[in-house]
Amino acid sequence: MRRPRALVILALVGLLLASIAGPSAAQDTTAEDAPATQLRLALDRVLAEHAFLIIEVMRTGLVSGAEYAAAAETLNKNTNDLVGAITGVYGSEAGDAVDEQWRNHIAFIVDYTRALGDDDNAAADIADGQLEQYAEDFSSLLAAAINLPEDVVLGLIREHVDQLKQVASFAAADFSDAYPDIRETYDHMFMIADGLASGIMTQFPYKFTGRQFAFSPAIDLRITLDRLLGEHTQLATLAMRAGLVDAPDLPAATAALDQNSNELQTTIGSIYGKSAGAAFAAHWRHHTELYLEYVAAVKDGDEAGRQAALDGLRTYQSDFTAFLADANPLLSGDAFKALVREHTELLVAQADSYAEGDFAAAYATQRDAWAQIGTLSAGLAGAIADQFPELFPDTAMGIQTPAPWKPAALLVGLLSVLVAIRLATTRLVTLRPVTPRRASAADRRGPARTPRA
Repeated sequence: MRRPRALVILALVGLLLASIAGPSAAQDTTAEDAPATQLRLALDRVLAEHAFLIIEVMRTGLVSGAEYAAAAETLNKNTNDLVGAITGVYGSEAGDAVDEQWRNHIAFIVDYTRALGDDDNAAADIADGQLEQYAEDFSSLLAAAINLPEDVVLGLIREHVDQLKQVASFAAADFSDAYPDIRETYDHMFMIADGLASGIMTQFPYKFTGRQFAFSPAIDLRITLDRLLGEHTQLATLAMRAGLVDAPDLPAATAALDQNSNELQTTIGSIYGKSAGAAFAAHWRHHTELYLEYVAAVKDGDEAGRQAALDGLRTYQSDFTAFLADANPLLSGDAFKALVREHTELLVAQADSYAEGDFAAAYATQRDAWAQIGTLSAGLAGAIADQFPELFPDTAMGIQTPAPWKPAALLVGLLSVLVAIRLATTRLVTLRPVTPRRASAADRRGPARTPRA
């Protein structure tokens, strides 16, 4: 009589092990550390940084020199990051293929920019043809590797190439057009990155789990702030360098920086209200003005003006942190103030290196500033999402992502269920009820042994 209970226990154990191996195991993953979230963030950041660095290479490539060499080396490091990400997913062969074509389009766009600068229409036409061929070749490579519609990929890549060719208007000193094109190129990279990330998640759902987290309102907020604060960092860098040498693109760079501030104001105002957005903008625009005052003083050798700008930035760090902490009590004043201080110090440091002609250090610090602003935006977005979870939930409804199965536990669980079913079936055969009969002499001697099935 003990056997049925044992069978039930065995079956339950099997089902338990199978459930442990299944989708519920992924439910403990947080939005931030989900593999799908990390993939989306990584591709967004590496491609967005590429947009500004290639523009720096185009700008400095009009005349080869020490700054061009530093810009090209920095872009090379960004390319290595991108290729490393692709290699990590698809292997070294695919990584090498992307590496070759990605570097080709950088070379072609530099050739195109130089040809325009030299009024060499023949060379410009050659480079233009190479860029068009690149768009087709690279789109075919991505579509085949990631299983995406080739016409969609071609449209995205061709748009990126066309935007870069428009930015080449730097060569014609048409800065009022160049800077809006720069901003458009930068924004477009997030669209490309999200498309690639979505395709990779679909292709490898068990490797990049947590798609519902990656495209949740909370992560969308983080990427929005990362995009705007990252653009602020890069535009501030361009404006400060233009101010150091009194470059003709300074007004256009300053205007683009101001447009970025407007978008940040709108974003904050949509969460905390218009009056809070206006107060944010007052703090924010003050610190961008201090950057420009700082480089103007450095250019003029005005030590008093330089120190006044630095003192103003230190005051801003405290006032801005206090303003944000008052709006959001989840922000740690000291921790966030340290991030704000590091951000301003990195931008000042890159300007100092640039003024000294140490372009390698200036561009290396620019990369550090880009990486650091990602940490700042993550902290700010996380605090806002935690403050307003109804507005920024960390899961996206309607997105189902299977969790990775644990093969060993699954096998044990299924085998246990099968064994339990088999044994239960056998027991049911041997315990089948029979018609009662009168006891015989043999019965009285003792029960006969039931034969095994």
